[in-house]
Amino acid sequence: MEPSINKKHTPYLNLYKVYYNKIFLLTIICILNTTNNKIFSQNYLSLFGSNSTTWDIVLQGYCDALCSQTSVVKGDTTIDTHTYKIISNLTGFVREDTLKGKAWFYDTYNKTEYLVMDLGLKLADNFVIYKNSNEAVAFVVDSVYYLNNKKHVRLNAQTTMCSLNEKITFIEGSGTTAGFTYHRNLNGNSVSSSMLCHHKNGTKVMGNVLFNNVCTSCSIDITENLLPLKINFFPNPIQDELNIEIKNFISRNYNLIIYNLMGNKVFSQNLTESLTTIKVSNLNDGIYQAVIEDRYTNEHFRFIKY
Repeated sequence: MEPSINKKHTPYLNLYKVYYNKIFLLTIICILNTTNNKIFSQNYLSLFGSNSTTWDIVLQGYCDALCSQTSVVKGDTTIDTHTYKIISNLTGFVREDTLKGKAWFYDTYNKTEYLVMDLGLKLADNFVIYKNSNEAVAFVVDSVYYLNNKKHVRLNAQTTMCSLNEKITFIEGSGTTAGFTYHRNLNGNSVSSSMLCHHKNGTKVMGNVLFNNVCTSCSIDITENLLPLKINFFPNPIQDELNIEIKNFISRNYNLIIYNLMGNKVFSQNLTESLTTIKVSNLNDGIYQAVIEDRYTNEHFRFIKY
């Protein structure tokens, strides 16, 4: 025989069931909210390989002066609490946030950090690129898509090389089709820099349609202005004087900047001759990062002061 249930208590039992169901659902919601980042968020691919990273970039491309350079990740530096990657042949440093899909370029020439990639943008969102005068110009995201399982965000701004045109695109895990130094390089709606290839750990992970996936390109009319500097510095370690020799010195506004390991600038000087000697006896003993730069190039070397 089934046990009898007092009908007077049935409504109360139903209310208890509803109450406990609500409590259960609220508990689940709270758990999901507190673990939302761990469950539903996923990092974007890093720009940097675990062992080695290189990019082939045309820093300035014109019909009579177009030549690519290979930029190599050399190490780390710190500026204003941010850790950046030191990359040869760039006039600054690069850092990233893989959770947000953003990358920044710290322009040591203008002492300014620029956002160069944002994979979190949606269709019709704005992205700012700066003119040489530092005037901000907003461009619109005209396409968001996935290719080879990598997110691509495309702007209605473009890279222009002679008669060749390609829209600037942010590519997950590689950077942008315009390279990292395209801010302060805007003319109308286009820039004149382009990233040709990207290699991680010795493997090519990105090519460029504009150059038919060729990783090196150099026109026969290339000017000296785009050639990488050939630098010799001595002695190393140093006690009193550092000698810096630029073997292919041409008449340009080179600037020498020395940073300590904390990323603080401790010395700067214009270089007006092929051989320059500077006094370092007033520097504390330790390891220093030296940068020689102008609008077209950026070279790094380290030395030890004792």
